[in-house]
Amino acid sequence: MNFAEAERIYENSIKIIKLNQHEKGGFYASPPGTRYHFIYPRDHSVDILGAIAAGLLGEAKKALEFILNAQKPLGEFSQRYDVDGNDASYKDLQIDGNGLVLFAMGKYFDATTKSSTGAEDVDFVREQWDKVEKAVGFILMNKNEEVGLIHTINSIHEYPAYEHGFEIYANCACCAGILAAVRMGRSIGKKVDTWKVEAEKIKESIITRLYSSRRRSFIKCIRVKDRYSKPIGYDAFASVVIDVDVVEYSPAYFELISDYDIKIKSTVKRIHENLWDKEIGGLNRYPEYWGRNNGGYGPWCHFTCQLANHFVETNNMDMAKLYLGWVVDMAHEQLLPEHISTIERFELWLEDYTNARILRDSKMTMIQNVKSHPKWKDGLAYVTIPLIWPHAEYIRAYSNFKNKFLKGHFAVRGNTADLI
Repeated sequence: MNFAEAERIYENSIKIIKLNQHEKGGFYASPPGTRYHFIYPRDHSVDILGAIAAGLLGEAKKALEFILNAQKPLGEFSQRYDVDGNDASYKDLQIDGNGLVLFAMGKYFDATTKSSTGAEDVDFVREQWDKVEKAVGFILMNKNEEVGLIHTINSIHEYPAYEHGFEIYANCACCAGILAAVRMGRSIGKKVDTWKVEAEKIKESIITRLYSSRRRSFIKCIRVKDRYSKPIGYDAFASVVIDVDVVEYSPAYFELISDYDIKIKSTVKRIHENLWDKEIGGLNRYPEYWGRNNGGYGPWCHFTCQLANHFVETNNMDMAKLYLGWVVDMAHEQLLPEHISTIERFELWLEDYTNARILRDSKMTMIQNVKSHPKWKDGLAYVTIPLIWPHAEYIRAYSNFKNKFLKGHFAVRGNTADLI
């Protein structure tokens, strides 16, 4: 692993986070003039987590104020917003956004409490408490009592074909968000015991209903069309998605169970064996045959960083270096893309989408940018660079890596960095 370059990417990632926060508080998903010049609650929340890890607590608070002020009347958050907080959605409800906003708010509360008296943060919780209540209320409104899980139409991959139902990422995000709300509510004397009970029910259902003991892995989704279906076995969509998906790591990512838990370790083993890209390295998000490979099938930097963090947490330095080292090697001028593909896979995707007449006009700028990027000459398709999300995940993973493995053993000398 090139430690000097790793350090430069870390420092630049902090700059990227700061540069891509609009003055009103929202974090762009990608810079103005690029593909995702909007504020997406999912990306935005992870960017807040990156800001917290980098010590940018003022920026984190400003970002939380932005997204909480953009909350809709029933308590949900839109798929995306413009810089003024207006709804700019073009896709259906993604309830994981509710969980992520609460989870990020809880992390901010924890971080600032540890760094000061915590008084200001208690005031912030009081100021925003009505929005916290609405956010939790909306999550529980979408809970199916028969299985004890949260129903969603879309989740992290924005792909209803595999995510419409009781999906693992959405449920873990929502469960963790409610637990964060419980922690914050208790700090200001609110009665939140009912929320705690509901969160524990969801957690238990994640561990029992979304885990396959025979596969020794968490699974992706229980497909159900209607959250009110009783019994769900007779629902029109009733089926189970058991394909490997990188987000099956979510129970540990959202700190519901330990990275050392055998369920997580065996799930990660399955993810690595099936989704580590055999040609260019890095983690793919799901199997290629799903057929939704915008820009060509290939690995994603932010998912690779998430699993790098798992290996840090479990003291597996070799695997942590493999994962983080790949991200470092694939960065271009200290910038990280959404994902990377080969020219062959990119052109195959382009042919498929063109022939099927599902190539939207909005993709044409992306295609032009990919083909004009310097990495195209190296045989690689860099899709949407920079994306802010992987920079946030890199900050989190690399700072944990340094604290765990390099504390007191790392020095930067000019343009080099060495273990000492």
